Amino acid sequence: MFLTLAGCENDSIEERHVKVIDMESHYYLPELLEYLATRTDVPRYDNETKFLQFREGAAGMSFSIPSLNGDKCFYDDITDFGENRLAIMDKTGIDVAALSSAPLIEDLPDEDAIKFARMSNDRVYELTQKYPNRFIGAATLPSTNVDEAIKELHRCVEKLGFKYWHTNSNYFHEHLYDEKYEPLLAEAEKLGCAIYIHPHFADDKELLDADLGYMYTGAGLGFGQDVMRTCTRMIINGTFDRYPSLTIIIGHLGEYFPFILDRMDNRFGQDPHRIMKHDISWYFRNGNILVTTSGNPSKEAFECTIKKLGIKCIMFGSDYPFESCSDALDFLNSIGLSAQEKEQLFHGNAEKYIMNK
Repeated sequence: MFLTLAGCENDSIEERHVKVIDMESHYYLPELLEYLATRTDVPRYDNETKFLQFREGAAGMSFSIPSLNGDKCFYDDITDFGENRLAIMDKTGIDVAALSSAPLIEDLPDEDAIKFARMSNDRVYELTQKYPNRFIGAATLPSTNVDEAIKELHRCVEKLGFKYWHTNSNYFHEHLYDEKYEPLLAEAEKLGCAIYIHPHFADDKELLDADLGYMYTGAGLGFGQDVMRTCTRMIINGTFDRYPSLTIIIGHLGEYFPFILDRMDNRFGQDPHRIMKHDISWYFRNGNILVTTSGNPSKEAFECTIKKLGIKCIMFGSDYPFESCSDALDFLNSIGLSAQEKEQLFHGNAEKYIMNK
C-alpha cells in the first residue's frame, strides 16, 4: 500500500510504501472438506452443492458463490495455498498475511480435531517456509481436548514459530470462559501467545431458527453477539486478573464494545458480586484486548472505536476471503487517518503486540 504525504516545500507530494500486515486471512484444507463430505452429523459438507453446514438450521454457507477477491469462486479462494492468494495480496498491497483456519476444526470429535489441527498447522508452516516474508501462522488447536491442545500450542509456538492462536467464540455447548479451559489460557500467557477469538454460529436454538435465515444467526447479528458474550464472560470472571499478560484479539472493530463500554462500566460497576478487579474498559486500555478492522467498513464505527480505544488498540484485518481485501484497504485509506495512524494500524501495532511477543 502506498501512503501519500504532503510535503512542506512547494506543496510537493511524496509517496512511500507502508507495510501492511493482514491479521485475519482464512483458509480451509481441501482434505478437511473432503472428510466433512463423508459425515452425516454437523458439521458436514456437500460436494455437489458446495454447501458447508456448521449447525442444524440456517447455520451454513455455499462455497459456490463468486469470489469477492477475483474471478474465481469462493471455494477456490478459501482452499488456495499459494499463488492465487499471493496474487491477491500483491494486487491489493498486502505484504504479510496471518493464515488462520476458519471456524470448524474445534467442532470435530477429538480424534479428528487433533488430526486436522496438526495437518492444518503443518500446511501453514510449509507455506511460511516457502514464502518466509509473506505469511505467518496462527495456530489451530483441538481446543476441546485441553491436554492435546496444550501440546499442539507448544509445538506451534516453539517449533513452528506461529504468532498467535486462532479460536472460536464457542465450541458447541462450551466456551473459552469455562473453567475447563483455564490450563490452556495459562499456557497461552506463559508462551506469550495472543488469542484471536473469531465469531462462530452460536449453539442457540432461537438464533438457529431456520425461518430467520443465515444472516440472523451468522454475520448479520449472531456472530457479534456470540463474541461479545464470550469476551465479556472472560473479563467479568477475572480471566485477565489471573493472567495479566494475556492478550485477546477480536474483529469487526471490537464488535459492539466501543459503543457500549461506558454503559458496561457503569452497570457492572454497581454489581456487588463482581469478580474482576477493574472496569471493563480498563482491560482495553491495559492492552489485554486488541481489535481488528475486519468486515466493518463504517466510518462512524471506526470513529467510535478510535475515540474509545485509541489507535494503539487497532490492527488491520481483511477477513479474506469472506470480505474483499481491496474494499477493506480502500475504506481505511478514505477516512482521513494521519501518516502515523496508518503506520500503527497497518503494521506497527501487530509488530509490537503480536509479532514480537
